[in-house]
Amino acid sequence: MIYELNHVGGPVRDLEASLAFYGGLGAEVVDRLFMAGPRVNRVHIQLVTGLVELLHREEPDPEATYGLNHIGFMTDDLDGDYARLTALGYAEISSPRVAGSGQGRLAFLSDPNGVRVELLQRSEQFRVAPITTGPARAFAHIAIAAPDRDAAIDFYGTHLGMERVADDTFRLGADALKLVPAPATPIAHLALATADPGPAAGDPDGNQVQFVPA
Repeated sequence: MIYELNHVGGPVRDLEASLAFYGGLGAEVVDRLFMAGPRVNRVHIQLVTGLVELLHREEPDPEATYGLNHIGFMTDDLDGDYARLTALGYAEISSPRVAGSGQGRLAFLSDPNGVRVELLQRSEQFRVAPITTGPARAFAHIAIAAPDRDAAIDFYGTHLGMERVADDTFRLGADALKLVPAPATPIAHLALATADPGPAAGDPDGNQVQFVPA
C-alpha cells in the first residue's frame, strides 16, 4: 500500500548554493549521504514538514539537466504496487531494485502527464518534527503538471489513494500535491504558507518557490 507523499527531488548544479537558498527559507538538513557508486551526494532538507531531495554529482555531467524532476511516495509493498500501476497502463521507467544508497528499494514510473513518480520501500525515516524557525508556517503543496486533469485525478486519487482535499489538491501524509494545467516543467513549483507572502523566488536551478497566505 502507498501510504505517504515522501518528497520532491532532483539534481542540483551547485549543492552549497541550493542549501544556502533553501536555508534562507528556514530549511534544515535532515539527512546527508554520499553514494560511492555513482559518486553522488544525496541531501534531504526539510521545509516545515516537506522533504526536498537534492542530488549532486561530484563529477559534473555536461549533458545533465538540473532541477526538481520527480515526486516520491512510500509504500509497504513496492513490488505489488509497481505491478498494479504498470498493469493499469502507467509507463514503466525503472523496475524495482535496490536503491543506490543501499537504503531499501525503489522503482520509477510515469504518471499520465509524464511526471516521474518514485516508489520507495525502506525503513529509514528522514522527516523530523515540523520545522518552524523560518518564515514558512506550512509546506502548502508541490505543484505538478496536469494538462489531462481527469487522468491525474484518477491516478493520484484512485490508484495512489491520496485524499482529495480541494478540487485540484490531494494529500497523503503530511504534505499535498496540487494539479496545475499547463506549467513549463513537470514540477511547476513549491508553495510555502507564510504570514507575509511576497513574490515568488527561483532557486539556483530555476525551480520556483511561491508564497501563499498562512
